[in-house]
This record gives sequence, C-alpha cells and structure tokens, in this order.
Amino acid sequence: MNKVFTQAVFILMCLLLCGIVNAQSLIYYNAFSKGESTWGNYDDATSNARIEGGKYILTHKLHSSTVMAPEIKVDYSRNFAIQTVLTPVGGQSRYAAGITFFGKDYSNLYYFGIAAGQFLVGKFENGANVTLVNWTPSAAIATGNAPNKLRVEKLESSIKFYINDTLVKEIPLLPPFGSKFGPVVMEQQSVAFDYMKLAYLADPSVQTATVEPISKSIIETAYHTDFTKDDANQWVLAPADSLTTTITDGHFKMVRIARSGYNVSVTAPTLKVDMKRDYLVETEAIHYGGAQNFGYGLEFAGDENRVYHFWIGCTGYYYIGYNDQKGYYTILAWTYSDAIKKGDLVKNKLGILHKNGQLNFYINDQLVTSHPEIEFTGYRFGFGVCANQNVGFKYLTFGYTDKAPAPQVITQNDVTPPEIYITSPEVTRGLKVVQNSDVLHVAGIAKDASGIFSVVVNGIQAAVDKAGNFTVDVPMAIGDNPLMVMATDMNMNKGTYSFHIVRNNISAATQATIQQSAAQGKYYALLIGVQDYKDQTIPSLEGPVSDATTLLKSLTGNYTFAPENVTALNNATREQFFHALDDLSNKIKPEDNLLIFYAGHGYYDEAHLQGYWYPADAVLKRRDTWISNADLIDYITAIKSKHTLLISDACFSGSIFKTRGIDIAPKDIQELYKLPSRKAMTSGAMKEVPDKSVFIEYLVKRLNQNTDNFLPAEQLFASFKAAVINNSPNGQVPQFGEIREAGDEGGDFIFIRKQ
Repeated sequence: MNKVFTQAVFILMCLLLCGIVNAQSLIYYNAFSKGESTWGNYDDATSNARIEGGKYILTHKLHSSTVMAPEIKVDYSRNFAIQTVLTPVGGQSRYAAGITFFGKDYSNLYYFGIAAGQFLVGKFENGANVTLVNWTPSAAIATGNAPNKLRVEKLESSIKFYINDTLVKEIPLLPPFGSKFGPVVMEQQSVAFDYMKLAYLADPSVQTATVEPISKSIIETAYHTDFTKDDANQWVLAPADSLTTTITDGHFKMVRIARSGYNVSVTAPTLKVDMKRDYLVETEAIHYGGAQNFGYGLEFAGDENRVYHFWIGCTGYYYIGYNDQKGYYTILAWTYSDAIKKGDLVKNKLGILHKNGQLNFYINDQLVTSHPEIEFTGYRFGFGVCANQNVGFKYLTFGYTDKAPAPQVITQNDVTPPEIYITSPEVTRGLKVVQNSDVLHVAGIAKDASGIFSVVVNGIQAAVDKAGNFTVDVPMAIGDNPLMVMATDMNMNKGTYSFHIVRNNISAATQATIQQSAAQGKYYALLIGVQDYKDQTIPSLEGPVSDATTLLKSLTGNYTFAPENVTALNNATREQFFHALDDLSNKIKPEDNLLIFYAGHGYYDEAHLQGYWYPADAVLKRRDTWISNADLIDYITAIKSKHTLLISDACFSGSIFKTRGIDIAPKDIQELYKLPSRKAMTSGAMKEVPDKSVFIEYLVKRLNQNTDNFLPAEQLFASFKAAVINNSPNGQVPQFGEIREAGDEGGDFIFIRKQ
C-alpha cells in the first residue's frame, strides 16, 4: 500500500463528545501494535515480554508459568469466546502455552494449552495445578514452529475448545473465578501471540431488522481483499513515528500515536478503476481505541495531488471533504447520524455508491446523504485515520453497478498524452500576459482519442464537457503568476501546458484610498523577547532579545510604526506582559492596528490541549505562572483594533490556531484593509524550534527587501515560508492563519512603507 501524503490535523475536525452505546459484540481486542498495547515491555528474574512486529512475545525463564491477564468486564449471562494465534519462537517445545480464562488472579484461573501435537485443559486453584482434560493428541495442531489458533467458547451449559477452527473438546460449564483473560506460557520457552480477542457470540433468540446490503448492487467486482494476507497492493506501510500498520486476524489495522495529523493508505497506482462508471466502494471499519472525537474511514478518488474523505467518528458524526497540498476543504461538515454505531469495539460499514451522476454515502447500508458528482482527478481508494486512534478494516471492495461500456477502439498500450489548447486568455506557451483582475478566467479544450478524464489548472478542478472543453477561474496574485494546465485522459496519461500571467500592481487611486484609510489610525507594536529565566531549570536562550530589537528597527525604520507607539519588553515577567496588554487595550482605537511579537520558550501541554509561553518569571512546574493561548486570545479579542497580527517565534507556537495555518494568494489589498482581522504568524507548528531563529532572520529580511507600498501579512508570510523550511535544521514549517473566535472577519494586517 502506498501512502499518498500526511498532513497536520485540523482541530476543527474535533467533535462534541457524545454518549456511548452499551450493546457491543467485541469486548476486547489487542493486536499488539506500536503505541496500542498497554501491556508494555518488561524483564525480571522470572519472565520477560516485548512487543515486536505486531506480536506480543512472552518468555518464561523458570520451571513454572507466566500469565498475562488483564481484568476484562464480561457479562457471564451471555455466550462469548476468547481467541488468539500463538507461535513458539524458542526454548522448550514439550510444555504448554495457550489461553487463560475465568481468572481471579495468578493462583486462581483456568487454562487451555498446546504442545508437541497435544492439548490439555487445567486450572490453578489456590495455587495448586489441577488437570481437567489430560494431554490429548490432535491432528488439528500444527507442530514445530507453526502458528496455531486457539479459541475457547463459553456457551449456556458448556465450554468448547477449538484448535485452528476444529472442535477438539467440549466440557460442562466451569464456575468462573473472575474476569481475567490472557496468554499463558509454561516452563522455559518463548511464545509469540498475534492478538488477543474477546467477543460475545450471536444470540439466536434475538431477532434484528434486516437492511438490504448495497453490495448486492455490484455486477462486476474490480477489486476485493479480505485482508487474510497482504496482497499485491502492499497495504502494510513502513513503520513511522506516528503510524503502525499490520494485517492481523483478518483486519488491516492502522494505529496512530500522534495527537495531531492523519495518515492515508490507498491502493497501488497500478490498480486503475473507472470512476466515470456507476460503482460502489465499501468497507467495514472498527474502532479499537484512542481518541473519540476524530475521524477515520474511507479515502477515495486520490492521486498525488488530492484525496477525498468519507469519515465517521466514535460519537456518531460523519464528514465528507478533501485535502490537497495546500489545505483542507469541507464538502459536508460533521453531521450526526443514528446510523452510526458509537463507541469502541463496534463495527460500522461504510459505502460510497456512484449512480446516475450522484455520490450516495451509506453507513451500515443506510443512505445518510447524497452529493452531485465531483470531477475527480484520481482513482485510488483506501483508508485514513486522524489523531491518536487505533482502527481496523475488515475488507475493501470496489465494484461496478452498471454494465461495462462497449470497448473503444484504442491501442491497448496507449501512452500518448492529451493535447491542450488555451482559447482564453490568448497565450502562447511560456509567454507572459499582463492583466489587472485578481481572477483569471481560463478556457480551452483538451483532446485525446480515449476521452478526457479531468483537467486541473494550478490544482483547481476545471469544469469539463464530453467534448473536452474546459473552464475554470484561477485567483491571481500581484506580480508574476505561473499557470500549469494538466489534462488526464481515460488511460490516465497526463499532458501539461504552462504559461504565465502578470497581474499589475494596484492603481494609484486605490493606493490613495488605502493611504487615506490607514492615515485615520496608528500602528502599534508590542515586542517581547525572553531569554533569561529566573527558574534555573528552564534553559536560557541567546537570541530572543536581539531578534525583537532587529524587528523593532525594521518596523520603525521602514514602515509606519512611530517609535513612541512601539513597546519593547526584554525578559518580561508575566505581570509586565499583561500590564502592557492592558495599556494597549485602553489606548488602541477601532481604526488602529496592532502587531504583537514574542520570542522565547513555548510549551504544549497534551493533557490540557493548550499551548503556553514562558515569561521570565515562569516556574517550570507551575502552570499558573505561564501565559496560555486562552489568555492571549482573550486579550486579542478585547483589544478593538482594526487589525491585529500576532507573530510568535517559540516552540509549539502553532497551537495558537484552532485550525491549521493557511497558504492562499493575497486578495485585493483595499478589500483586505476594509475588513477587520485577527491573524497569527508562527515559526513552527507542533515541534521545537532552534535558539538561532531562521524564522526571524527571513521575516526581517523580507520586510527590509520589500519595495511595495502595501504588504499584506499573508503575502509577507508566503514570501519567506519556503526559505524557513529549507534552511531550518529540523525542518520547521511556519504557520499562518486566522485566530478563531477572536473577531477575524477575513481582512489582513497591511504593512505600509514610509513614503
């Protein structure tokens, strides 16, 4: 399986927590993936254990036994089963290893074990070992170092024992000691356990309403896997810091341990499906654990530029959207549905049915929403998971629900790309055209014998008719705008056409209007550099004070920041910081503009999901001495400026955003100045940044190099973002975006050069 791309998660994906349903078929499941299991590694004089390669390897060192048995709440009035797959990996081969069940503690439990082609059932009662079923040979056991599946079923009046799905013994029901279940290893041997599963069995007396499965509409199956093994699509990805994937117990498992971000795993590029036909893509998903308020589910219509999502959350909500290299886009915001089975350890079937020009989205065979057909650029599909969640998928099916069209007379080995002709604007390849508008209307025609699948201009999907005529509106930034048109034919061959558009700077009349508006207000700045900390456990820094001073010189020397309106605080305490904000709150008027800059230590508290700055008098172990994002947002909201821009050069400073940072082309400057704004620019997302700031170096460099009279903060940010990424020692990615719920109305902070 190939990974398309991984992005930092957008916090707006967070859902309201809802109640959890009680009825669950799966009671407990652990596949021993990285970050998933709470059993952990250990080593002592008696035994040791480790998680390795999606297995739990348990070793007993002495002439006795080792049991790992967590407490699992089970309704003993119901029928249930415990199951695992075990493989001997070293040591003695004639002693038992298997499953313990109905346990109270290590001295009171039952066990079902195998060794050397035989099985036995026994119990420990008050520490004494009692045999219930003596060693019995069975042809169902795979000998040597082969894996064996063991299963114990509790029924109304009996217990059944299975080896590799073969019933080997049935005995009367045993009185339980307690609710501990798990693996057991006896004597001096090492055994690897693939997973541990405990589930209720179906109750034949319970009648449930049947829903017609949408999978019956499939006429022709283009792809199907039940994840009994890794097929040619190579679903299992290379282990990463945030994600581990395995195929275990007939499920494709994705385990994320990071609190932010998401990962995608989709079909191999060699598998091509026709998404112009009527089709169904379907899976069954299960949420094993982790965050309850983030999405997981189906990915579809993916290529190297874009992927679409159909996600559900444990709290009963679903979401439809897509993302590309620039950001996230919502088609349908998080919506509640009774069709979703909520909570952990439940199964939800997800399906996307494309039919008659509509996309129909199903959850557990119930239609939850429909959407007009989308012009896709890709044909890959699979799975995605956000944040720190452990999820699994039972199968993946892509099937056509219509009859195959008559074959076209096309060479089977067609590798010819489509031809592209631009009819508007009038261009020749590579020629620069000058225009004044902030939006360019692009029209043309793409031709290929096989037909045109899609046309994309600068990542924006164009409207295309059956003849290949396409149109699209593309935003234009001031200055040079390179454009690339990419057309894809029905055989997935791609052709490109490139040209340039130069957008003129704003007119003199517009400049005069902005100058007049800006003249009504003042430009204030609060610049804070903290590098010397009173708490000796907080490391001192070298650069923040000089960074703040460098920025001060640029603002007062090149831009309309009067020196008397700029406050510089070196090594400010928490009281001094808030006193300065209070002073600005009383001083700033609605027509004024405010820039706040902070350089110093930052911290992100995962337990409280909150970011902080450390003032000079911060105490490392006392949160009440720090400055939180919530404190900053409260003050920024209360200061009634026209525009407020927060610039933070600190570790984990990206946590100020309630959504991800954005990169979009600058809008018309006059309109940007009209609308109030509350924006933030940070040196990184959720990682540490170096003391010698690459961020402030390029920020000030671009401010000093700028020759435009009016420089929007968004345009400033775009001018140096790549330089920071390419020149930082740890690959830090600066962020820019609005501060949510602080009064932003879509405008931008405009730096005005001195005349």
